[in-house]
Amino acid sequence: MSIRRRPLFGGAMACQIPEGWLDVSDMRQVPDHQECWTSSETGALLVIEILEYQSAVSNEAAAEYFYKDLAESNGIVSTSNDLQLTSLSPPTAGRSILVSSDESWGDAIVCRGTGYQKIAQGKEVDALGNPRALPEASWVTVHLACIRLPHVTTDLLVTVSWPQQTNPQQGSENGSSSVLFQSVLASLQIRDWSLFGG
Repeated sequence: MSIRRRPLFGGAMACQIPEGWLDVSDMRQVPDHQECWTSSETGALLVIEILEYQSAVSNEAAAEYFYKDLAESNGIVSTSNDLQLTSLSPPTAGRSILVSSDESWGDAIVCRGTGYQKIAQGKEVDALGNPRALPEASWVTVHLACIRLPHVTTDLLVTVSWPQQTNPQQGSENGSSSVLFQSVLASLQIRDWSLFGG
């Protein structure tokens, strides 16, 4: 997979993204607090999101908290069989994960998890607003990292969602999603901390 460093949030951040991936904001409106990139070949999606720091959520619970929050935004209830959080990594100091990190990362903590969600992809209406049948739900592998930045009251959420042909819990997961996720985290760089309102 050929990758290149891409500017994010107007150049305030950067990370490595595969060649050929498309900036979703060139196709549709994306909220200002998000960067979204997608592969037209695989349907995979990378989202980097700036969120308000959730001080009531412990580091140990952060990955699961944001994973369930993502599931709810995808229309999945947390008690559903269509939602599985299969691995959680213990919270880790940012400097040991974020290769490009320096002293400016401060007391960053990285909380990671991987799971699967069964998601109906597609819109409920067409471009003219007419109802249309939703496509059949498909399994998606979700890699998630919450980079906790309390010194700028921010939770930086990085997710890679990768559609699967079959249920990935049955051993059919494509390893490309994990490789991409690790590459994004290792290359993530903050160039302008005023992005967080400082």
